[in-house]
Amino acid sequence: MESATSSKRQRVVQRAARDTVDEEEEEMFDERSVNKDLDIDSKIAALKVSLSVVCLLSRTGGKNLCRCSGTVVECERKQESGGGGGGGEFVATILTSANLLRFPAYSRYTFLAPDITVEVYLSKGKPLKGQVLGYDFHYNLAIIQITTDYPLPTAILTDIDVSMPLTPTPLLTDSKPFGLRPHTVDSSLFKLRGGDKVIALARTHNCHCLLVESGMLSIYKSSWLHCQELLYTSCKTTQVYIGGPLINCDGEVIGIVFHYDGYAAFLPINIASRCLQLLKRDRGVCHPWLGMTLTNSYAAKASVLEEIIQKFPHIRNGIIVKDVMKGSPAAHAGIISKDIIVECDGEVVRCSLEFCRMVWNRASQSVEVVVMRPSSSKPVKLTMVADELKPASYNWQVLFHLFACWFSYRNTSWPVPADKEYAAVIWMSIDLAVQRTTTWLDA
Repeated sequence: MESATSSKRQRVVQRAARDTVDEEEEEMFDERSVNKDLDIDSKIAALKVSLSVVCLLSRTGGKNLCRCSGTVVECERKQESGGGGGGGEFVATILTSANLLRFPAYSRYTFLAPDITVEVYLSKGKPLKGQVLGYDFHYNLAIIQITTDYPLPTAILTDIDVSMPLTPTPLLTDSKPFGLRPHTVDSSLFKLRGGDKVIALARTHNCHCLLVESGMLSIYKSSWLHCQELLYTSCKTTQVYIGGPLINCDGEVIGIVFHYDGYAAFLPINIASRCLQLLKRDRGVCHPWLGMTLTNSYAAKASVLEEIIQKFPHIRNGIIVKDVMKGSPAAHAGIISKDIIVECDGEVVRCSLEFCRMVWNRASQSVEVVVMRPSSSKPVKLTMVADELKPASYNWQVLFHLFACWFSYRNTSWPVPADKEYAAVIWMSIDLAVQRTTTWLDA
């Protein structure tokens, strides 16, 4: 009986490791690629960056692992090595999702698939061999390099500003009424507000088709995903869009697309481009950890916002602390739920994306913050010492989450495949986790 169960489990694992791109799935992608109802402005914007959009297919042990999209962000002439001939003359760098390298693909676990090979499909021509330059499982990003005999068009990356501070409306004489208005601190940032049009792009590998889905930014949407820096859109996407670019109406890349509940979540390019530089330079990314969840003031419930304004009628900026983990750096510093962080090391905090930038390189260093607290009429100054989230620590909770996900069918970090594939993915994860745990105990 045990042998039969083991054999059945092995067949399930083998089936899950096969090529996940079947004919039915390809037909669905082909239908969506037609985009009959796509407006002309979205098409024009997509064409500005389309030649920089690629499809990537990874294999492990000779079997297909993951298929996703990516963006060519750099292309430079290859340095001559003194040999004269052979090989490509240009080196292109592609920014994509770490799902390409994750085992099993599309899961939250930080296992790097063994014996990975990557193929890159451009808008036309034969697939090119990709080389893994770096990856970061926390932000789910990977960098792939390819060599070509001609230069590839590179996408324009533009940082975004999603802050909408609470500011007194100048047209009103009373100082207490407030209105939501985008601030204009840095003109180089692309101002993005809820309801603005955004466009998700992807490419298939079977026919090199460009896929385009337009939608709107939803700054008020929340989810179970652990990555707090993610923003959300109404773009209806599929898994092939993962790792592809999210663009504005000018064709500028403003984020990296991920798949969430049938729609496109995205990591702002502010973070992705910084990770790109660190991965190229250091082959790794530092992750400061404070142990608290934050929300932008404009995304708070109306009742919470009303309470804040009544208590602090002249408050202009800030991010709200939703929860604080017990024993975390934030808890040790004295930060509590409902605190409003208004300053960090002397800089005004306008949104959580800015706060992320301020503490990015501050792991193991003290950070001075100023908070407005409902129970206090004066600003409270606190000092935090941020911890660093080590990659090795990601897997400590793997076994717990494996069984939690098995019973709840909920993945709270990065999305997983459809339900029909889920059991196979879980079995692969359990098998690999048990193997690694046994190796660790024997060591």
